[in-house]
Amino acid sequence: MHTLRGHRYAILLAALLCVTLLKSFSRQLLHPVFAGLGMMATMLLVFLIVFDRRADRRVALVALVIAAAAFAAPYTLPARHPQPFHIIDHSAALLLSGFATLVILRNIFAQRVIGADDVLGAMCGYLLAAEAWSDLYLLIESCLPGSFRVSPGFGAGLDTWDGRIVVLSNVSLASLTSLGSSAAVALQPPATILVPLESLFGQFYIAVVVAQLVGARLTERQSGNSRND
Repeated sequence: MHTLRGHRYAILLAALLCVTLLKSFSRQLLHPVFAGLGMMATMLLVFLIVFDRRADRRVALVALVIAAAAFAAPYTLPARHPQPFHIIDHSAALLLSGFATLVILRNIFAQRVIGADDVLGAMCGYLLAAEAWSDLYLLIESCLPGSFRVSPGFGAGLDTWDGRIVVLSNVSLASLTSLGSSAAVALQPPATILVPLESLFGQFYIAVVVAQLVGARLTERQSGNSRND
């Protein structure tokens, strides 16, 4: 158990990468429900791994329970219109992913000794931020249809919920990394404002986190040299 705890962010990073790939290929290879189940399992891992403080766990648990209930509702209830459940699901996922990103950042800035797993934790925060922005774009496109336009030739569209997940996940990750998305373009506010803001957030995240990790590492090395002297 101690070994797993020492590599907790390595486990979470592997899960986040797997679910990202699963969401991308679910339309072509698997039923979309598998991507949803993978996301639910990953959210459970986020809850177990990221949140240590009792107050944080309470907020995260509420978001996790709401997301799980909303995800299961269309498959267990005779609902003809599942979109409200999807909106609730991704609203809760937005809360959990965004909150987890903030907690990871807080933990990084509280660290005095930086290990390899802390670096992987920073990478997890980066991917969780991409997931949070993706959920935000999903909610915007659902409430304000036409906020995004799919680029010609892209293999998914915005006409179905699963298609929106594929397209807007691509938009989010591409915007966060400042690479630019080939999937879709934002046409209407607030999407036209939020996409460049996500790019700015991604650059800020990398600059601040790298500076903190390097600074902590230098402080640790200087402390070690002082003790040796």
